[in-house]
Amino acid sequence: MAIKLIVMDLDGTLLDDDHVTVPERNIRALRAASQRGVKLAIASGRTWSLLAGATEQLGLMDYALVGNGAAVRDIHHRRRIYERGIPNPQALELIDLLRREDIPFEVYAGGQNYVQAQDKERVHAINLTPEFADFFDSVCLFPDDVKEALAGRAAEKFNLFYVPADRREALTAQAAGTGPLAISQALEDNMEFNAVGVNKGTALQALCAHLGLTAEEVMAFGDAGNDLEMLQWAHWSFAMDSGTREAKGAARFIAPANSQAGVGQMVEQYVLNL
Repeated sequence: MAIKLIVMDLDGTLLDDDHVTVPERNIRALRAASQRGVKLAIASGRTWSLLAGATEQLGLMDYALVGNGAAVRDIHHRRRIYERGIPNPQALELIDLLRREDIPFEVYAGGQNYVQAQDKERVHAINLTPEFADFFDSVCLFPDDVKEALAGRAAEKFNLFYVPADRREALTAQAAGTGPLAISQALEDNMEFNAVGVNKGTALQALCAHLGLTAEEVMAFGDAGNDLEMLQWAHWSFAMDSGTREAKGAARFIAPANSQAGVGQMVEQYVLNL
């Protein structure tokens, strides 16, 4: 059965190691696939405000699965076709918890990312490359009070930039005390909170139901813990060689590393038949 949809994680997968640049080989291969009628989707832990750079480089993405699958955006029609967020009361409790524990975080709501103004410099010092830090500052909002910024809205996701290993178990228990949560990890030191049932796999299934596609018609790429459900569901699933052991165990195939334009290489082989 022919591949009709290609869905790709960003960091560690589609992007080069600077977390900003899409390798030229990836761009060429994806453009060629799009010209053949294949739909393209980004599946990222990021929210929409943090995806603009990659989508502009490619200029041809059709859909975006954002916030680990908290929402699916139809890019061309500028509308959401699926969403599932953390209810506002629970989100406010999580903000209070993270403030008490002095853990820097960002929260996504309505396609925008927010960081408490007082945490801006700490976030820079933790795990942002210089290239990504500049981009991050250009799109992120830094309110004095993140709780006020949420203004009654559900939260797509919380991204905790750095949580020491010896604090993870206790923090997980405290977060669970606010209500049901899905907790995942995309980078070595971070933690991510979503509503229960939210992951890239469920969002991908929602998109495929919307498009009338089966798992056998989907090609998926990922590299980390928040990609597992997506890699397990898609028939043509590829973990990057630079990815985690868990991602490689969930995927059916291994692609070359993100720094070697592994996405482009596999699209050339399995979609373009080059």
